[in-house]
Amino acid sequence: MAGLSAGLSALIVIVLVYESCSADDGHLCAPSSCGDIHNISYPFRLQHQPQNCGHPSYTLSCESNYQTVLNLYEGKYYVRQINYENYTIRVVDSGIHHLSIPLHFLNSKNFSDGDPYTSYDSYQQRRSSELSEGTVVFLMCENPVNSPFYLEASTCFSNNGEYSSNSSKMYRYVKVGRTNAADVEDSCQIDRMVPTSWPGNIACSDVHNALEYGFELSWLEFKCNQSCGSGQYCSLDDANGVHCERRYRYPLIESILRYVFSYGEASLSKKLVA
Repeated sequence: MAGLSAGLSALIVIVLVYESCSADDGHLCAPSSCGDIHNISYPFRLQHQPQNCGHPSYTLSCESNYQTVLNLYEGKYYVRQINYENYTIRVVDSGIHHLSIPLHFLNSKNFSDGDPYTSYDSYQQRRSSELSEGTVVFLMCENPVNSPFYLEASTCFSNNGEYSSNSSKMYRYVKVGRTNAADVEDSCQIDRMVPTSWPGNIACSDVHNALEYGFELSWLEFKCNQSCGSGQYCSLDDANGVHCERRYRYPLIESILRYVFSYGEASLSKKLVA
């Protein structure tokens, strides 16, 4: 019996050591590069690399024109920067490169608990009905809108056929920055929108800059699970140090905040083009 117990203990030690080594294998892979992105390393990997070089949820591809690509929610995004200090990746809608306007519709409702990425300001968004601190919103309106916050799309996108002119039935506008349901005029519907991390002012030139700069996604959840374990919440201090705490320290407050956030998103969704 004692021999069986000793053998079982040895087997457990071997399994734990193997799993530990397997988890660390990715850190032994040399960083890869594609185009202007030179620091692709764990948990990220390129498709042609061995699978143990990265986590499956953080696989990127390298196109023949040396563009690093992230496929997210059926959308295609070009990677502009990976920051391993604050656990973010900055991407831009692939449509910006070819058409000057985004091809994909993306907002905070796309992100769910357990997804590999979250919007960089998702925790702030959950505490209000705001769509985002930085969002470029494309609107279609039945009537002209006289507002300094609504930019005429035909002025900002003179080289794009879809937005270079207003039809007799619809007026097209662009709005940049903080947006919530109350900011959308009654005669308007949201055609498409995309987040941005660009801190510019409201002008046509800033619309282009905001779109070309792209937006940051956080992969802190992955680091959190590694450092704190599943079911834990973590945050970054000013020095980008990870701090762990229980995810639902105040469950009642958390439930109330989630309800408020969901109500704001539901109000906004009524403005979306079907």
